[in-house]
Amino acid sequence: MRGQPYHPPGSQSGTRSFRECTDEQTHPGEVWRSGTEYRAVLALKEKVLSPEHPDTLRACFDLARCLRADSEIREAVPFAQHAADGARKVLGLEHPDTKKYEQLRQQLLVKSN
Repeated sequence: MRGQPYHPPGSQSGTRSFRECTDEQTHPGEVWRSGTEYRAVLALKEKVLSPEHPDTLRACFDLARCLRADSEIREAVPFAQHAADGARKVLGLEHPDTKKYEQLRQQLLVKSN
């Protein structure tokens, strides 16, 4: 069953220009695409798979990481929250992805205050 796409309150989906961003703190040397590309991947996975499919949750997590690397902390929080909540429900509390998503959520909450 396919659900409705997840769009956090206040999200400006698709409004940012495409550019590269890096997260040297957690993944030195790794380059990700920011903005439009990650949002497009997330939207497609939500439509094809469902908002709570593990691959969709991973896309939500990846978008949150990229937004964090781009200093968009407040915008990243709801995506990290959705990934963590979904992983707890779908994968369980002890799954490595659940722990990773929850760790990012907690880090973002601390930085956003």
